Amino acid sequence: MTKRWETRAGSVVLTERSSAIPVVGFGISVRSGALHDPPGKEGLCRMMSRAIRMGTKELKSQQLEERLDGMGAQLSISASQSYLHFGGAVVKHNLEPFVEILAELVLEPALRPADVRQVQREMLADLSSLVDDDRTLCARHFRSQAFGEHPFGRPRGGSKQSIGTLTRADVLAAHARSFVGPNLVFGVWGDFEPRGLHALIEKRFGGMPKRKAPSVQLSDPSFAPGRRIVVIDKPERTQTQVLIGTLGLSAHDRDYVPMIVGNTGFGGLFSSRLNDEVRSKRGLSYGASSSFTLSRGRDLWVMHTFPAAADARRCIELQLDLYDTWIERGLRASELSACKKYLQKSSAFEIDTAGKRLDQKLDVELFGWPKNHHTGFVDAVAKTTRDEVGRSLQHRLSRKDQLITLVATASQIMPELQRLPNVAKIDVIPFDRV
Repeated sequence: MTKRWETRAGSVVLTERSSAIPVVGFGISVRSGALHDPPGKEGLCRMMSRAIRMGTKELKSQQLEERLDGMGAQLSISASQSYLHFGGAVVKHNLEPFVEILAELVLEPALRPADVRQVQREMLADLSSLVDDDRTLCARHFRSQAFGEHPFGRPRGGSKQSIGTLTRADVLAAHARSFVGPNLVFGVWGDFEPRGLHALIEKRFGGMPKRKAPSVQLSDPSFAPGRRIVVIDKPERTQTQVLIGTLGLSAHDRDYVPMIVGNTGFGGLFSSRLNDEVRSKRGLSYGASSSFTLSRGRDLWVMHTFPAAADARRCIELQLDLYDTWIERGLRASELSACKKYLQKSSAFEIDTAGKRLDQKLDVELFGWPKNHHTGFVDAVAKTTRDEVGRSLQHRLSRKDQLITLVATASQIMPELQRLPNVAKIDVIPFDRV
């Protein structure tokens, strides 16, 4: 059973006990992510998190890794649009020294000038290598073109221009803003003793500043009208990456469950309609899928395929036809039944370990969902009707305002793209513009 309490610094602690194996998972989620980067400083949160990982004031990077290895621990740090996460797992008897190191790392990081410069060089190198990954390149430009100047459209990892402006002073200021008591959520799972854990967390983190956590004001994103195409022009592409999408839903959307059910039936499974029509019946792409991105505000619904350049137009036309039919007619009764069974049965695999159960509670805490968001999901799916799915799709997903983004060789594919129906605009962007 998950327990929840707060430290004297105002941090939330969620715990899920299990004695199945003598291991403890310990994580710290920071309610600040790329959305909190100041304008023109895109990539700052990611730079801060990576610079923190470079070591404490006592331990340099290599020494830190050796210390963690010696205590049988693993540690990872990730930076997303809305949150940062620091944490890992350790054998039970080394929980206290692991937490001690993690506390030193996040509360008193070295942030040495040389380390910050190294992270800056690594992030710029990451951008240079990004252009070799067509799928990631396509996704980056899709978000940028979909959201424009809205914070959701800003690159989470920064751009060459923004990263080049970041300084150690920026990193220090971001750290000071982010690591305050009310901005942290601790998640602990596994084989621990509750009283000892409580005392350990209070000892190491209870004295943090209790000042107000940073916030960001998000307006509802808008989507440019009409069907737009953006070609990321890359030489000698025999295969394309294609993303087609529109505005989807937010994490708090009242149509959340019927929309998840509807998408599962359309493109959320290998056996769903989109993959069956595109891959199995016509062989236009080795795979075809659709998905929602969940954020603090209304985010995207997207289809993904990767057809051969010669098949790209046919594949896109088919996807648009399938999409229109789906929005107009919803799911077939057989599709609804199949995807509801899948969602109901697969839910068991979301709670079969203490770590997974804790992850669900962290979602509830970080997204501000109702307490029964996950526990009531199966019943909500069971009650979802075909009419509810159909109404939700028509209410939320546009058949007119769409963005199509491709990584392809523009000179070869432009004549074909110009044959697509109802296209308002086609833009071409150099592949190395990151």
